[in-house]
Amino acid sequence: MKRRIAYGAIFFACAIAYAVLGYAVSHSPPMGIDAAARVMAGELPGAAWILTESCLWPVLVALGLCAAVLAIRSPAWRKRALFSIVLTVVAWQTSDFLKNIFARPRPDYWILHHETSYAYSSGHAMFAVIVYWLWAWFVWRSDVPDAARFTIAPLAFVWGCGVIWSRLALGAHYPSDLAGGMLLGTAMIALGLSVIGSLRQSSRPASEPNT
Repeated sequence: MKRRIAYGAIFFACAIAYAVLGYAVSHSPPMGIDAAARVMAGELPGAAWILTESCLWPVLVALGLCAAVLAIRSPAWRKRALFSIVLTVVAWQTSDFLKNIFARPRPDYWILHHETSYAYSSGHAMFAVIVYWLWAWFVWRSDVPDAARFTIAPLAFVWGCGVIWSRLALGAHYPSDLAGGMLLGTAMIALGLSVIGSLRQSSRPASEPNT
């Protein structure tokens, strides 16, 4: 019960911050750190594009298939894999819907690839959270050998950070778009965990005490 309440609080806090930030940046020209971010565009474009590609739909689908195979072959990882797959699909659609609500134009100094969708919030930043950072957490909290845990989890976390950086390096987003994407990703994870907690609570026998 306490965890479910905590997840719900995290969801509402992130959702409110996301909405407030989105309204602020979509109704005014880029200012402050958003305006200054132009200087980062063009840094290491090759590396930035590789990192960006790791959150495009072909890669996400491939990762989803790997998660599905893991769910089939390893009962210990089944819940994590299924949670990740469902969360990614739901968050993907939610992000696309919200982009059209805020309708913030992209920066005009894009590098390599001109994005056609709106800027707020960054889908790549959201995927960095719900794919790479979430799996870093899964591995870190698992019982896999320490050598693998201390290697895979940090690498996945750093890769997610690289994805977020790549959007600035390619001129595809403003920093506030990335902050919005991270808020949305965190909110979606918290919402998913809260829903799971509610389902578990409702499936318990009436005689079983709450925790």
